Amino acid sequence: MNKNNTKTKLIIAYGNPYRNDDGVGHYIADKIQKWADEEKIDEITIITAYQLDIDMTEDISLSESVFFLDAHITKYSPEIVINKIEAKKTNGFTTHVFTPSDLIALVNQLYNKNPPGTLISVPGYNFDMGEELTPETKKKADRAIDKLKHFLTKV
Repeated sequence: MNKNNTKTKLIIAYGNPYRNDDGVGHYIADKIQKWADEEKIDEITIITAYQLDIDMTEDISLSESVFFLDAHITKYSPEIVINKIEAKKTNGFTTHVFTPSDLIALVNQLYNKNPPGTLISVPGYNFDMGEELTPETKKKADRAIDKLKHFLTKV
């Protein structure tokens, strides 16, 4: 976390970077980190993981806002999906069905904080083993990066 007592914006990118398009959140996080370094923006903290985890609650509680980055199958939507996250417990706190809403709800319960959350989800076309994004997912990920930069620089 940012140690100089300034408010931070937290990015949590999750998915399996060894399952092609499932790693799109990691791709976006890497590009945002490079951009933040170049622009000397130090109010951004980035966590990358395979899945959401209860250990993320403290980082979320210390943040001004949190952005979750993930992939979704095109059957759900062929477009980038951006949704505000509401704090609500869904199917229970297990690691395989832990959602951004669950995390925000747990932060509220444990720390009495409710930082605004946003999910940015990019459509994936190939979830087989491999480390390359498909051209379609990469193109949409680059658009999602532009949208995220806008959110991160809003005053």
